[in-house]
Amino acid sequence: MTANWVAKHAVPFGLLFVLGASLQAQAFHEQDAAGLMNDAVAHAAERFFKDAPQSVALSIGILKDGKTYVFNYGTLQKGKKELPTADTLYAIASITKTFTGTLLAQAVIEKKVKLEDDVRKYLDGSYPNLEFQGHPIQLGHLVNHNSGLPFNLPDIPENRPPFPPVSATTQKMIDDYDRKDFLADLHKVEIKTVPGEKFSYSNSAAVLLSIVLEKVYGMPYEEIVKQKIAIPLGMRDTTISVNKSQRIRLARGYDEKGVIVPYAPDMMLGAGALKSTVNDMLKYAAWEMAEEDPAVQLSHQSKFVLSDTFSVGLNWQMLKSGPYRRVWQEGNLPGFSSMCMTFPELHMAIVVFANEGDRASAHAMGLLADEIAKTLDPRAAPLLIGFAEVPTYVYAAG
Repeated sequence: MTANWVAKHAVPFGLLFVLGASLQAQAFHEQDAAGLMNDAVAHAAERFFKDAPQSVALSIGILKDGKTYVFNYGTLQKGKKELPTADTLYAIASITKTFTGTLLAQAVIEKKVKLEDDVRKYLDGSYPNLEFQGHPIQLGHLVNHNSGLPFNLPDIPENRPPFPPVSATTQKMIDDYDRKDFLADLHKVEIKTVPGEKFSYSNSAAVLLSIVLEKVYGMPYEEIVKQKIAIPLGMRDTTISVNKSQRIRLARGYDEKGVIVPYAPDMMLGAGALKSTVNDMLKYAAWEMAEEDPAVQLSHQSKFVLSDTFSVGLNWQMLKSGPYRRVWQEGNLPGFSSMCMTFPELHMAIVVFANEGDRASAHAMGLLADEIAKTLDPRAAPLLIGFAEVPTYVYAAG
């Protein structure tokens, strides 16, 4: 170090002292914040496994004030010590629907469609049944869960809540269900209320919208997701089909009895077929939380208001208390539970994945995410209105 360098870069002694004290205080603050983060997540994870002891692996990603944190617990395989990582692929179930809603928003912004369009405009063949007393199902109804379409297609008791036991023959029929079957059953649907007036959760609506988007963009749903969202955001592991490298990192799903269950069929499309990682979903959560993209802004607008605090956007659920919002979606499939929760005004987001799925673990995951949010920023607390006040449709396939 030369005298000339010192002269050019010198700082008055008094200011140097102040700067040193400031940096030291900042270091202590960051250390305290990291300690709070670790303690909050560890406590919430401990409670999760206590509330849902049947759970296997748990991965948590947190975005707070521009920094990301990843925590992994449990094991990917029962009887083995195989900790999940930030690059472990999980089925994200109904979080897929938020991608579908955002794609619809992008199509609207590109002036390819309108939310008010009759869905039949984008279907081949005649569907006079997709209306009620002259009121057609609109594209917007497909993402607001008020289309009147069944929970799932085929619309049979074994395929809707509370999901009674399924015979081997029926299960095979569900497993082999394809696009041709879906469109055939769509012709048989009976709409019993005016679309847009009644909340009724529907996976079949999201599948139908996926088919519409495929026609609009002229490519498969999976490719639309990659071209419009995943590739621009650097989400290299967000996909429906998996390559050789991804298959090695793909978590197997378990039921509450510890039995490995099959993956959900690709036919779920935009209702729940995507797989992703914590690393990828933190990028997605950051994009959603920033609300800078016009499509994201549109997808977060309240399109169907159910109460003073709860509303639905384009496949996002939203709670509001004062100036603070929670914008989120959970996902549940046989073998998997997931959560993507953002707090735009608090610059905070939480992503959680588990490779076991049932009502108990889904509920425990919601409590885990809420506890972490509340601990990291008490301003999130007013959003904890209690599960009894939020529609309880989240424990079913999708």
